[in-house]
Amino acid sequence: MKHWWNGYPWRMIQTNFREIDTENMDAVSYVRDLKEFGATVVLLNAAGIIASYDSKLAFQPNSEYLNGDSLDKIIDECHKQGIRVIARTDFSKIRYSVYEQNPDWAYRTSEGKIVNYNGYVHTCPNGGYQQEYMFDILREMLTTHDFDGLFCNMSGFLVVDYSYTYHGPCHCENCQKKFKEQYGLELPEKDDPRNPSYKKYMMFKKDCEKDHTARLRRLVKEINPNISINGLDYIRGESNADIGRPSWQYSASSNSRVISGPNRTRPTDNASVDFMGFRYRHTSVSPALMELRQWQNLANAGSLSMYIMGRLDNHRDTSGFEGTKKVFQFHKKHEQLYSNLVSMAKGVVVRNASLYRVDSEVLGWIRALTESHIPFDEIRISELNDLSQLDGKEFVVLGDIKFLSDQQVKLFDEFAANGGTIIATGETGLYNHQFEARNSTGLNCLGIEQVKEIKSDLMSSIFEIPEAEKDLFPRCMKTPLIAPGPNLVMVEPKENAKKYLQLIPEHPFGPPEICYYNEVSQEPGILVSKYHKGRGVYIPWKIGSFYHEQGYQNTLNIIQDILFSLCGIEEIAPDLTPMVEVNICRNKEQQIIQLVNNSGCFANSYFSPIPINNISLRLKGVEESVNIETLRGGKAECQYKDGYLNINLDVLKDYEALVLS
Repeated sequence: MKHWWNGYPWRMIQTNFREIDTENMDAVSYVRDLKEFGATVVLLNAAGIIASYDSKLAFQPNSEYLNGDSLDKIIDECHKQGIRVIARTDFSKIRYSVYEQNPDWAYRTSEGKIVNYNGYVHTCPNGGYQQEYMFDILREMLTTHDFDGLFCNMSGFLVVDYSYTYHGPCHCENCQKKFKEQYGLELPEKDDPRNPSYKKYMMFKKDCEKDHTARLRRLVKEINPNISINGLDYIRGESNADIGRPSWQYSASSNSRVISGPNRTRPTDNASVDFMGFRYRHTSVSPALMELRQWQNLANAGSLSMYIMGRLDNHRDTSGFEGTKKVFQFHKKHEQLYSNLVSMAKGVVVRNASLYRVDSEVLGWIRALTESHIPFDEIRISELNDLSQLDGKEFVVLGDIKFLSDQQVKLFDEFAANGGTIIATGETGLYNHQFEARNSTGLNCLGIEQVKEIKSDLMSSIFEIPEAEKDLFPRCMKTPLIAPGPNLVMVEPKENAKKYLQLIPEHPFGPPEICYYNEVSQEPGILVSKYHKGRGVYIPWKIGSFYHEQGYQNTLNIIQDILFSLCGIEEIAPDLTPMVEVNICRNKEQQIIQLVNNSGCFANSYFSPIPINNISLRLKGVEESVNIETLRGGKAECQYKDGYLNINLDVLKDYEALVLS
């Protein structure tokens, strides 16, 4: 069955209604604003915390401002203009008055207290509200309104509030009883990976959420199989900011990749969040950042999305609108080209399960690959269960992915045995998916006989590139001493593993008079092991974390030498500035090279990018007779020589797409 979202040109605007936004709602003008932007999908408030319609349910509070055009009329006007409507719901909180009548619906701290934030009380996924009553609300909402899709906000077990105050695992009677029945244990009081009870609690939460999601999907599809559900039929993410949160310039690129997957079988919706954070909902982030996120979305998944508080017509800070609208209109003009693209990346970065957890090791590898112009895909480790998901890939990066199931260990070994390259760092694979240490060392392809010791407190240890290895690390000719950071897994290599770099162990770093070392050990910094037709490359320290957190050229140099020299990855843009992102994808007839100019990123600020001139690319495996078209005004010339297609682009402004046919 073909559903409306299959191959749909996705340009989403999320308008988070405040209660007052429905006071003078005019459906015609609301939809006219969406249409002028170029939107094809809208996400708007429907039910949960507050209903945006006249609910007949006793514990579904209605907005007190339903004096403008009805939700039904808004949906009807959207449909008349060809705009799909997705219902936004939020069952994570209830009004205090609802809680007073149903106290067993609430989340409880270990002291038995509720979380009451501005008169709204946190609920628990195992309580009666989320287990039963939310399904009554969904049934009413979806049978009385012609929605095209559903999004449930803040689902799962929430342990922090809007002020980021941590409250710990839920200790309501339902959670205590259920956890005791399943594991015979008491609930942990806080998130502590060292606590055996917490490890079981992680599995408990996962199972509860999985069961709850399955029930929700069954209900919705029974009502109407053509309702698109987030996480099943389309996948939503966010590129957002908040006060005190580190800036991450590749947020939209990375989110889009991990959401879409290499085959892009479902629409992705990585929303560029307009506001600065929870505290500053009405003030926009930098206009250049809003635009950059959309170009990154486009280059990595072909879908666009913006998220604002309120409506377009009453949103006072409109600084982010112009750049976003520019990208929306460009996509509208070329929507057929972007509708069925498949990634041509030869590499994949494996992510930990949570998209929003700060994972410095993985983020460092994303930086390094992007700044080395190596196209790659991303996939959550929780979604990687079959070798076919790595079809067409030549290398996989496992950046300190500690927890792997036995099936996943076997999968990665098989990938290497078939000719692929596994690049792993830190404690990758040393623990199983139940958070328990392995008796063995995990991946056979990495060439580890045994783990001797895991250190996390190094202060002055560094790696030296010996004279005999200098030719293998050409970018490090002037920087032969490599700083690893505090973490190191000390291992006994297998006999066939080749060892590179030598550890200079801890030595004085003050006072200056004694800042020298007298010892160079045989402890390796890199292991390379042939494994059947492929190989494993093991870096026993967190090289990605050190690059992400410190950003030194020294670290990027060694990463690039590992990628290009030791792993033999093809270099497609040797002379191009690291500030340009390069992605390659295709449809049935064409190959598209997309370039995103990131030069406007300066520390934690974003400005309009500086034009970059005379960009050269060299591609292998492209037919000699090829025509090139540019979509953003650049001029491209090409020449075929020695099996490579050499392309020269005169200028890159903000974004360019080179279409090869």
